Amino acid sequence: MSERVVYVNGEFVPESRATVSVFDRGFASGDGVYDVARSFGHRPHKLRAHCERLMRSLQYTRIRLDLSAAEVEKIALEVFERNTPLLGPTDDYMIWIIVSRGHEAPSRNPLDAGQPTLVIYTIPPYFRRFAKFYRIGAHAITTATRRTPPECLDPKAKITNKMNHIQAEFEAKLADPEAFPLMLDLRGHLAESSNSNFFFVRQGRVCTPRGESILLGEMRACVFEIAASANVEIVEGDFTPYDGYCADEAFLTTTSFSMLPVSRFNGKGLPAGIPGPVTARLIEAWNKSVGIDVVEQALSHLSPAERAALP
Repeated sequence: MSERVVYVNGEFVPESRATVSVFDRGFASGDGVYDVARSFGHRPHKLRAHCERLMRSLQYTRIRLDLSAAEVEKIALEVFERNTPLLGPTDDYMIWIIVSRGHEAPSRNPLDAGQPTLVIYTIPPYFRRFAKFYRIGAHAITTATRRTPPECLDPKAKITNKMNHIQAEFEAKLADPEAFPLMLDLRGHLAESSNSNFFFVRQGRVCTPRGESILLGEMRACVFEIAASANVEIVEGDFTPYDGYCADEAFLTTTSFSMLPVSRFNGKGLPAGIPGPVTARLIEAWNKSVGIDVVEQALSHLSPAERAALP
């Protein structure tokens, strides 16, 4: 076996032959939802929780997939297991589950769309993209592009149309090619990055935006779960860039990199070090929870010269 397999509408096909129609509404209109889990130490983590969130996104968008969360999980596990032989000892997989409304009808009426399209595939995390930031910290930049407000589209649904986030990515990376965008809501409160949630630490307390204008990330939920074991208090609230400037430390959370320390906020250095002491406690608790050192795993994908150049 030299090629990963992909599940496409009831069939397991080689990755090179996994295709979707150009008339699919997901391609033509971004009319779909998705969710992404990952494995740690070759073991899928909280896949059922991701499948259940997918079901909620489907209900919100009125896409009728005739499968339960358990049935989608079963298919996803089979895709993962078929592709596991291609994993190296320090590799893992992201498990992508994408559902579109299906084939576009001549009327272009969403009520007339065909059967939903379901695609499930695995791909390794791109460790090289974020590994060094565990050592040097990420740069978070607030953008002029605001997070789509819940009055327009509820951010709790994980929607395939990411143009809002992509525009924020462009803004941040024009200022710093390696920066992570940090969008605000329409009232000027901190919301989220393009694919991650934001936390900051002030006087030992961890603070994070409340759920009104953000995707409630599964990794965000995991931080809440492990906080007690790490003796860390978490506070949800409405925070502004002022709070980011005054933070002692900060970090981003998402499924791929788990927790990534932030060293700069709009160019201003955060004083607590990389990682800060609270962030370090949470990462340590997370490593115990998933049974591997996520930082060491990511760093192992850098070349010896790249790794030697890090602090």
